[in-house]
Amino acid sequence: MQVLQADWDGTFSETSFGFRPKHSAHQAVEQAQAYIASEHAVVVDIDLEKFFDRVNHDILMGLVAKRVTDKRILKLVRGFLTAGVLEGGLVSATEEGTPQGGPLSPLLSNLMLDVLDKELEKRGHRFVRYADDCNIYVRSQKAGERVMAGIERFLAKRLKLKVNKAKSAVAKPSVRKFLGFSFTSEPLPRRRIAPQAIARFKARVRELTRRTGGKSLAQIVKELSVYLIGWRGYFGLCQNPVGVARA
Repeated sequence: MQVLQADWDGTFSETSFGFRPKHSAHQAVEQAQAYIASEHAVVVDIDLEKFFDRVNHDILMGLVAKRVTDKRILKLVRGFLTAGVLEGGLVSATEEGTPQGGPLSPLLSNLMLDVLDKELEKRGHRFVRYADDCNIYVRSQKAGERVMAGIERFLAKRLKLKVNKAKSAVAKPSVRKFLGFSFTSEPLPRRRIAPQAIARFKARVRELTRRTGGKSLAQIVKELSVYLIGWRGYFGLCQNPVGVARA
């Protein structure tokens, strides 16, 4: 992974932020905010249906083979993809998808979706992608619906991937979430915490502070402190003090 990433990363789109050195979720959110502020105030929010489970091995290996000529490495990558999954003491074959948690999976997913990135760049779109979460920013609802239909066709034909229609939408950024954040609907949008993220935060705090888990007060305080510090570190990017207070 380290060798291949060093060779491939420089060829990926600058608006692809997931699982890459010197790229972060915060940078992705700030880029999205900049697009919205430039009067591209409609988002085409694309969620790929079970992406990591549905990656087509032949398409992916074709993309790898364009960058790697050593057949030994190609064999290793193919073996990684087809090694199978251990469930209940039995190994089941994997004919599609990339292994969840595997060290190569994030890099291979970026390689696969770099095809989408290059197509979006070719069409002149303003977009931000973090792993399989892709947001395209346009000026109108009509343009967004046209872009959604076109990209849906492209993904199905070129990469054999499906858009999850239940989780995808063309809408105002203020009613969608991106990496746990949303945006205010002002001319100069501010970053705020998405309601779903606040709900998860409250649920997690309730879980950590239950007194029926057999933990001492000191243990509860320690675990809660670690969670709160991490949460504040991530959502400290929020610009809406009301959202933080309510959380």
